[in-house]
Amino acid sequence: MKVCLINPILFSFQRLLSRSLKNNVGMSFYPPLGLCYIANMLEKNGIKVKIIDRNSLMTKNRSNQLVVDNITEAEIRKFKPDIVGISVVTPTFFDVRRNIVKIIRKIDSKITIIAGGAHVSALPEDSLQICSEIDIICRGEGELVMLEIAKGAKIESIAGITYRDGNNIANNQKRAPHNNIDDFCFPSRHLVDMQYYSKANPHVMHGIYSKATTIFTSRGCPYNCTFCAGNIALGRGVRFQSIDLVIEEIEKLIADYEIEGLYFADDVFDVSKDRAVSICRKLIKNNMHKKIRWNAQLRANSMDKDLLKLMKEAGCIRVDVGFESGSQKTLDVINKGTTVAQNYKAAEILHEAGIQVHANMIVGLPGEDMEDLDKTRNFMKEIKPHWIGFGEFVPLPGSKLFDDLLDRNLINRESIEEVEDLNFTKVDDKCFYEFINNVRNKIVNPTRVKNYFIQNWEKPGAFLYILKLIIESIVDKLRSIFFLKDMKQ
Repeated sequence: MKVCLINPILFSFQRLLSRSLKNNVGMSFYPPLGLCYIANMLEKNGIKVKIIDRNSLMTKNRSNQLVVDNITEAEIRKFKPDIVGISVVTPTFFDVRRNIVKIIRKIDSKITIIAGGAHVSALPEDSLQICSEIDIICRGEGELVMLEIAKGAKIESIAGITYRDGNNIANNQKRAPHNNIDDFCFPSRHLVDMQYYSKANPHVMHGIYSKATTIFTSRGCPYNCTFCAGNIALGRGVRFQSIDLVIEEIEKLIADYEIEGLYFADDVFDVSKDRAVSICRKLIKNNMHKKIRWNAQLRANSMDKDLLKLMKEAGCIRVDVGFESGSQKTLDVINKGTTVAQNYKAAEILHEAGIQVHANMIVGLPGEDMEDLDKTRNFMKEIKPHWIGFGEFVPLPGSKLFDDLLDRNLINRESIEEVEDLNFTKVDDKCFYEFINNVRNKIVNPTRVKNYFIQNWEKPGAFLYILKLIIESIVDKLRSIFFLKDMKQ
């Protein structure tokens, strides 16, 4: 039995200033760990696995999709898989249905095509109807589902799948999340190009130029933000990897790939403060705090001065916080469970602790008015972050806001790939885009250029990225001028 796993091209949502470039490719330096975990489970059970990472191929081949398609076809033909599994999130569904499945069917109509991930988990029947080449949808985690399919289990007995049953579509019972995620360790990173993913870059640690990569030490999130679709694939609640295995995995990353930076991609690093403390103390005890720098995600209402002090001692240099908005009305709409006052206090505590602030912000949420947007702009100015993750709201299948917009007929299932062209605020399009251009050109881009220069000016190779940031800022400004001019006409 041979299984080929494919990571599709990430076509980023580019509503702002790029309607003619709406399928721009999103560069990614995050290895497809979801597929690597599935590969590990299959390999441990004697099944041959290959991963084709189209997203990294796209970057390495200068966004030449024809080259990437040819490589994909050649690799599948050479490997001759019985099963192809594809990871699907909403921005990659375009590549799946327009390119990948057609390449597979061109090679061999008998290959079983399985799709998994947040997008198809949220819309299993729709996905099968839209993409006739897909045979099976895996709803939720894929490790055990893929193993059972690969080992020949009867399809009607496999929990957590939706599949074609003649002319009908069948839904098997829901599969409960697997509690002991130690069983999934460690992801098969050797099947992807880790030289690419661990080479010095400014992307993984958000503006800090280093040989860095990502790691998961837990699965799931206990919160229920209405814009997020994470729980659709991983379920509610949090499952933890044992701390000894976390440390072992980090040691392997240092030994095998010489990493010097690490991004803890868990939804909330300190959801268990005792566990976060233990991880930090283990890092210090093993002298790993002298070998790597790292960043992690915290919530605004979870900042603990003692923990932050320990995190810094253990090598943490930056914390990502999903502030999302400077408007309390907006925070309540998205069920964030935080207050604007907590957002300000969190930034203040991080500055006092000597840990850099990465502020993640969302604008364009349903019902926002100009007052809400202005509060968010002022918040970004006042907290003085070191980096800003600034994005427009896109309704993701599986999120509550997506369902609400469907119910209000503001979107429909057939136009999921086009929703980036919609403005869900109370502000007219012209004012909304003027606001976004202003924020990008006067706050976001200058913050990135300034802090990237401060952090990296002495590092070899970093100067070229500084130049790239400056050029991108100028291009953004020029695009905004022409885009708004077109809107006025």
